[in-house]
Amino acid sequence: MELVAAIALGTFILPFGIGWWIGNPVFAAAAWGALGLTLLIRQVQLDGGDDQGLLLLSILVGSALSAASAAYGGHLREKQRRRRLEEGR
Repeated sequence: MELVAAIALGTFILPFGIGWWIGNPVFAAAAWGALGLTLLIRQVQLDGGDDQGLLLLSILVGSALSAASAAYGGHLREKQRRRRLEEGR
């Protein structure tokens, strides 16, 4: 159960919070995409053995899920900001 909570925290909850903090869906997703690209490049440099393809796929999928979560957080923050601006007029 603790492992599932740690994976959910690292893959969805923290990227969403950081995306919300950044406030721009494109920049938030780009930050997680860059992190995933860095991990992929480093993993390709290392010899992963027989399961290299599975490892690269898991890094790619995890990074894509985190980027989507961060983008959604940024989208919600941007929507809140626009709503506050429209109410203030």
